[in-house]
Amino acid sequence: MNRLEEINIKHDQIRALLERRQADSLWLRRTRNLGWITAGADASIPADSEYGAYSVLVTREKRAVYTTNIEATRLHAEETFEALGFEYVEYPWHQPQTPAHTLVDEGEVESDIQQMRWVLNAGEIERYRVLGQDAAAALDEAIRAIRPGDTEFQLAARLDAACRARGGLAVVNLVGTDERISRFRHPLPTHKRLDKYAMIVVCMRRGGLIVAGTRLAHFGALPPELREKAAKIAAIDAAVLAASRPGRTLGDVFADLQAAYAAQGETDQWLYHHQGGPTGYIARERVAAPGDPTVIRAGMALAWNPSIVGCKSEDTILVNEGGFEIVTAAPAGWPMIAVEVGGQTIQRPGILEL
Repeated sequence: MNRLEEINIKHDQIRALLERRQADSLWLRRTRNLGWITAGADASIPADSEYGAYSVLVTREKRAVYTTNIEATRLHAEETFEALGFEYVEYPWHQPQTPAHTLVDEGEVESDIQQMRWVLNAGEIERYRVLGQDAAAALDEAIRAIRPGDTEFQLAARLDAACRARGGLAVVNLVGTDERISRFRHPLPTHKRLDKYAMIVVCMRRGGLIVAGTRLAHFGALPPELREKAAKIAAIDAAVLAASRPGRTLGDVFADLQAAYAAQGETDQWLYHHQGGPTGYIARERVAAPGDPTVIRAGMALAWNPSIVGCKSEDTILVNEGGFEIVTAAPAGWPMIAVEVGGQTIQRPGILEL
């Protein structure tokens, strides 16, 4: 599927939305929705911007990019929106134009768009697989470069650089070392220097899409206690991956996840950190919780992140009709833990010994 075909499919989805809402047009302003409708353009200037530097108005017949004179030159030169079926509405930066009588991507309408956005089509899946491989390579590169005495900021800088070198952006970049891994589930990097044990976490964005992953490394042989924790969290993670099947609800999967924690003697550990959920155009399109009625569908991306004190496991999967595919699978050479679940063997990343 090429980019134009992908956009045309999404335009058809919006036509159906306009029909249901009895509206003439939809104005997309959020960066996640602009990445979605353009099949990969980046509308953010500030990296954390909720709203794009331009917007897109979609009617039943047309789609138009609304842009200031600041952005217009670059968009014409580099984004090739005209070839993708978009018209332009350009205006001076100090005289903004707002389409009249249109739906906007907020409230219930944003919920409708999310339902379209979080089931990926063939073109998105192709890009997502490549993004997952590159994110896994960035994690691998960054963590293999660490040395005792490095600060957590230095580890985070390497992860940032590895993502940037692959055309992506680390929209989440967490680093914990030694005792901070046990103390905090979301360890923002600090000036603390690494002694023996490191965890790096990334949500990498490229072309609007986001994948997530976590890797851990230890200098010297793993202590028995840490090796046991790695085995436990691998078993818990494998159980939730195997449970993520089309037709089941997030609540169904969460119940299996709770049972997996209990089976490892870690019954309460899920209470101390969210466990992940659907991803795609946001780091988490939804955070799963007990009883969540959201139905899993083929084409959805999920990033589960179970953790116990001092250890965590996280990768991003694509759900398909036959099960799941790990798009951020660790490259060859990474230590893996094989877990048997329901007759299948699921490989989960262990802790790298340096």
